[in-house]
Amino acid sequence: MKSVTRFLVAVALIAAAVGLQTSPTTPVQSSTSRLSQPGYVLKRISFSAVHHQQAGIPRIRLWESTSGNWSGYAVPLGTRGVSDIFSDVQGTWTVPTVTGNKRSTTYSSTWVGLDGYDNGTVEQIGTEQDWTGGGQQNYVWFEMYPSGAYEIEGFPVDPGDSISAQVQYVGQSNVQMGGRRSVKESVFQLTIFQLTIKNTTKNVSFSVPTSYTTVTSAARASAEWVAEAPSSEEILPLADFGSVSFSGCNATSTGSRGKPEAISFWPYDPLTMIDPSGGQAAPSSLLDNGTAFSVSWSQ
Repeated sequence: MKSVTRFLVAVALIAAAVGLQTSPTTPVQSSTSRLSQPGYVLKRISFSAVHHQQAGIPRIRLWESTSGNWSGYAVPLGTRGVSDIFSDVQGTWTVPTVTGNKRSTTYSSTWVGLDGYDNGTVEQIGTEQDWTGGGQQNYVWFEMYPSGAYEIEGFPVDPGDSISAQVQYVGQSNVQMGGRRSVKESVFQLTIFQLTIKNTTKNVSFSVPTSYTTVTSAARASAEWVAEAPSSEEILPLADFGSVSFSGCNATSTGSRGKPEAISFWPYDPLTMIDPSGGQAAPSSLLDNGTAFSVSWSQ
């Protein structure tokens, strides 16, 4: 346990360091001083919560262009060469209105992120829209899967709000551990991300402290814009969210020469979700020169 504690302290120190290499893209920011507004609390979503254990998990593949938990668009880089990796993904969506009845409890997440299409990590931030207790409940969350998810408590979000989000690779740094006579010295390479979310309707935004978004492994091998059925040991029932519209969807990779490009710049995969509980969700064709689409629920 002590070695774990020392590692976590080192992560926090590295994340706070000055002078890390940054990518050429510009994070989503508020024009006011309300960025990282005091009063927001990062509240870990309990692994034993009745609500759900994780906000998101990697894509559950069924057959070609279908998934058990994701719907939307993904861009995998597997066909473009190992040197092509993502540094940034951005997107905007309108928080949907979900419907249900007093007896039902259903769930839906909307997010942008990197990884998870063909690997076991996901760096993601988004909104939750659930139907529970006879009404809709909403909140904002982020997750560096397989670490647990966090709710950004106090961040305002309501149906109809326009939400913009970004996951941005910041840089890498090495941290040395041990070195005493009884402890062999080891070197960890840490990968640091900046996760930012903005409610443009209410003109508030928040950037997650990098002490929460520093990880030991991230391939940056895919970018995603997703409506999801969350999971808690198994896929939870998908909420009837009607339709959710995405716009301003772009990503940056070494293959795009450091420039944000539309989804259509890469070979993309439009994902249809087949929820085991009976709900389904399918994306529309790409619109606005490959930067927009919608996902519609059906049964």
